[in-house]
Amino acid sequence: MRPLLSILFCLAFFATGQVEAQFFKKLKKKLEKSVEETVLDRAEEETRKTTDKALDSILIGDDGQPQQPAPQGGGQPTSRRPDTSGGDPGGKMELPNGGNDGPVFSATSKFDFVPGETVIAYEDFSQDEVGDLPAKWNTSNSAEVVTLNTTEGNWMQLSKGEGSLVPEFIDQYPENFTLEFDFVYDFDPGKYAYKRDLSVLLSDLENPGYQLSRETAGKNGVLLSLYGGISYGGGAKIRKFTTDANLNLHNTKELPVFAKGNKMRGKPVHVSIWRQGKRLRMYVEKQKVFDIPRAFEPGNEITTLRFFSDLTNDNEQYYVGNIRYAVGKADMRNKLMTEGKLITYGITFEKGKANLNPESQGVLKKIAKILNDNPSVKVKVVGHTDSDGSDDMNQKLSEKRAAAVKEALTQNFGVSSGQLSSEGKGESELLDKGNSPVSHAKNRRVEFVKL
Repeated sequence: MRPLLSILFCLAFFATGQVEAQFFKKLKKKLEKSVEETVLDRAEEETRKTTDKALDSILIGDDGQPQQPAPQGGGQPTSRRPDTSGGDPGGKMELPNGGNDGPVFSATSKFDFVPGETVIAYEDFSQDEVGDLPAKWNTSNSAEVVTLNTTEGNWMQLSKGEGSLVPEFIDQYPENFTLEFDFVYDFDPGKYAYKRDLSVLLSDLENPGYQLSRETAGKNGVLLSLYGGISYGGGAKIRKFTTDANLNLHNTKELPVFAKGNKMRGKPVHVSIWRQGKRLRMYVEKQKVFDIPRAFEPGNEITTLRFFSDLTNDNEQYYVGNIRYAVGKADMRNKLMTEGKLITYGITFEKGKANLNPESQGVLKKIAKILNDNPSVKVKVVGHTDSDGSDDMNQKLSEKRAAAVKEALTQNFGVSSGQLSSEGKGESELLDKGNSPVSHAKNRRVEFVKL
């Protein structure tokens, strides 16, 4: 019996030793992992501090005060905004400002947006009373027309709450269309908020007035969102949703316009959305944010376009304005070389000035390519205005704008000056004699006439 007990004792001792060895082995691994995680966390924290310090050195002056933006127009409200694209400086070009005081127009070679050929709708809320709900919109939340002291024109204000905003004046969604709009935000992206979303929904919802409280209404579609930050800045999101979950996608990107400590609060930011068949592109200012080759599946028709806002904090707002919807694929080469006349709405200017807007870059680049490929072709640049203002003022403005386009093409895109001449026609050749915002938008154009 005693030998048996001795054997059992030895076995127990050995087993205990094995358990303890396994215990200490596992403990060692946990300690190693904990140390590794601590090191990584510390490295991440130091990286963040270094990045914040670098950003502060850019955003904060030597005197410890925030850097102030360069004065624009003698302190008057600005109609456009500075370069916030974060583009590649190596491809940067500066275009003329038409002899007016103001910010220098700059662009990068990566911006390739070209608006649709035919303007279908334009909304600047100029025909709505300040304080009222916009007349041609449906909403499940609330919205009102306001003016801002930082920029010109009327704007649709979106405040706390969530809901859809349906532009009832848009009712056709072909294979090729573009949607452009400006937005202004009034909040600090560096402060916490659960939600600060401004979205555009493109879906197969059969009636745009259905399911107004749903952000992703419909069975198939794409939701493009701008989010204003949850204490560390913000960016853009895309969500593709379909009946086949395997085809769904979701992606986010940070945007300089929402960077913590930036100076864009209260200033207009331009958004461009371009559908070409299955492909969908989104640009914020001059930055191409998303380019999805199969955003829309074959057979899934787009029947709804609407905005959606979701703000959870009091006293924080988005403002939306200058909405332009155009359809058709711009066949620039054929229009100019074969038909002899190209009309474009993609070259735009600051209101009442000859300063080129940054989003004109894509069209200018394409026209320059046509002219550079055909050096013997001579073209006249013709500027046209709408009927706002006096005849004399519009005539002079159209001349300056045509000259600014000519100068941009020669100085920054390598077009020979001998190929170009310019002329302004003011409001003498209106394409639409109506007095609505879309009528004015159709009349504001630049033409290229082959000589």
